[in-house]
Amino acid sequence: MKTTFISTSSISAATRQSLMKVQQEIADALKEMDTGRLADVGKTLGYRTGETISLRQEHARLSTIIETNSLVSTRLKTSQTTIDNLVKNAQDFSKQLLGYRIGGTNALGAATDAQSRLDGFLDQMNRAFGSGFLFAGVNSDVKPLNDYYDTPAPANRQAVANAFLTDFGMTQSDPAVSNISAGDMQTFLDTTFATLFDDPAWGNDWSSASSQNMRSRISNSELIETSTNANETAFRKLAMAYTMVADLGTANLGQPAYEVVIDQATRLANEAIQGLGDIQSKLGISEQRVKDASERMSVQIDILETHVNSLEAVDPNEAATRVSQLMTQIETSYALTARIMGLSILNYL
Repeated sequence: MKTTFISTSSISAATRQSLMKVQQEIADALKEMDTGRLADVGKTLGYRTGETISLRQEHARLSTIIETNSLVSTRLKTSQTTIDNLVKNAQDFSKQLLGYRIGGTNALGAATDAQSRLDGFLDQMNRAFGSGFLFAGVNSDVKPLNDYYDTPAPANRQAVANAFLTDFGMTQSDPAVSNISAGDMQTFLDTTFATLFDDPAWGNDWSSASSQNMRSRISNSELIETSTNANETAFRKLAMAYTMVADLGTANLGQPAYEVVIDQATRLANEAIQGLGDIQSKLGISEQRVKDASERMSVQIDILETHVNSLEAVDPNEAATRVSQLMTQIETSYALTARIMGLSILNYL
């Protein structure tokens, strides 16, 4: 026959172990009341734990892409606003050129106006966004275009001066520029001057931007271009239009050559406006695709949350009831423990 040793000490130890278990259950129930989620997902779900982990990983990944899309959308919107300003300035410049074409005292005003617009154009093109630049392409940490009016003269301004001197044998400020014929000026603008805004001169003297635009993953399956760059033809034409009026001796040119410069600048400004519109259209398509992708992923996130909740969610009211029951149980256990600890054989001797 087997006997089991019974004592108040062994009974008390068993009761304490039971109390510890109940206390842990209370802690879990309280946690479930606060979070509305299983206190120990792995213990409760068992083999289905992998399913909820996968769902949560997908949820986190989609949420990260949506956050990134928000930044991409802001960058696209800022680019659109900047280009819109460039378009408005170019349109105003084109209108002003019609008045400047009269010549006389307007020639100096045309040069001064163009200088201001060129400086403003470069400021807009070198606009920063976050820790980078909007129009630098993938070289976002580098200022896209070189300043034109720095001291000493930067490479782009020096290149214009050298080209003018080579073709005409004089500087832009020389009073003799009044003798330049319309034909010679037209040839200069179409050949030597135009090459200053083509590669490789553009990349050497004007631009540090990359012609490769930034690409962003806007969904699980979409990777699109989400920027533009200063090397686009429209930007070059606008820079050319401003520069030729600002820095080809415009104030001293004879009327025929002056009209050639004004007409060429007007044509280039109008072509640039059309090109900028095309760039805005491309950026607008990217904006819409980013918006659509984020909306689709938001729907996916809602579905994932529903699935996760079906696995992990806990009814707070049920958890509160369980806490109440456990508290009653633990109070009863404390009372029994106290009575057991009060038992003594001396009370019966």
